[in-house]
Amino acid sequence: MAAENSSLTVPFSEKLKGIPGIFGIRLSGGPAYDVLTSDGEVEIRSYRPLLLASITINGSFDQARKEAFAALSSYIFGKNKDKKNLKMTTPVLQEENSDVLEMTSPVIHEPTGLGWTMSFVLPVEYNLATAPTPKDRRIHLYNQPARVLAVLRYSGVNTQEKIKKHSAELMRWLSKNHLYDPIGEIQSAEYDGPSTIPFLRKNEVLIEVNGL
Repeated sequence: MAAENSSLTVPFSEKLKGIPGIFGIRLSGGPAYDVLTSDGEVEIRSYRPLLLASITINGSFDQARKEAFAALSSYIFGKNKDKKNLKMTTPVLQEENSDVLEMTSPVIHEPTGLGWTMSFVLPVEYNLATAPTPKDRRIHLYNQPARVLAVLRYSGVNTQEKIKKHSAELMRWLSKNHLYDPIGEIQSAEYDGPSTIPFLRKNEVLIEVNGL
């Protein structure tokens, strides 16, 4: 999870969650799924539909995720048109984009180069009709349909290099297990904040698959 913005007003309830989070104890809810196959650190999971809040930022991995995390955190912690605070859930998803389109206006722009898309999973009690409307026009809400994902777990401080390393490992596993064909792009998932003891941090790389 990206570093917190020092100017961000975090609800007291979320600050309390951060205390056990130091030791990798996660009080934030995550999306429900069923495990279809398990092989060491790799799982094939069936996920239910999710409501996501997403933002795409140009720039390097560290720059983009810092800006994206600050914007999405501001949205869920009350800086939205409905002035509602939402519970923080896990994981925080991030995906690299080779061609990033500016989303600050309805006008279509040319691709602007390397960037990253970060997504927060919104609490299950919200849908597109009831979720607060973002003030930041770069933030988009959308329904992600049910899907089957190949997931590889790992620990430690997440970096772009680690994402690439474990993504390659996951793709090697899929290449040897012909029941599942990868679809789309790999995402990274982070479950813990920067205060969590590094070796207790939970990270994943994941990609949608079809098969069976």
